[in-house]
Amino acid sequence: MKRQYLIFITLFSFIFAAVLGSCNKAEDVDDPYPPFIVLKGANPTWSQLGEPYTDAGAEAFDITANRDTINISTRLTKTDNININETGSYKVFYDVSDASGNKAEQAVRAVYVNRFK
Repeated sequence: MKRQYLIFITLFSFIFAAVLGSCNKAEDVDDPYPPFIVLKGANPTWSQLGEPYTDAGAEAFDITANRDTINISTRLTKTDNININETGSYKVFYDVSDASGNKAEQAVRAVYVNRFK
């Protein structure tokens, strides 16, 4: 979990530095900044064979053309191929795009279903 916070802080710092270093022209009304996704919980994670899997989720943020950071988690889409009745390695995919159509880099969580008893 500590690693995810470090990744989030690093990513946020990078984006913040990019915003500060960009040119602030009055005619610059386009939103060139893609959103980013932060996974909640562990990655990878494990699930007991035959028991329901509950994903920890994710959050999505966007830096707008006005350089405001906003939460756009309601725009997140999640897809997965998890079969809780068969041992194996599965993935949960998160995607999001902002109001300007900029797409975030897809976030992926690995889920391992196994018998642990």
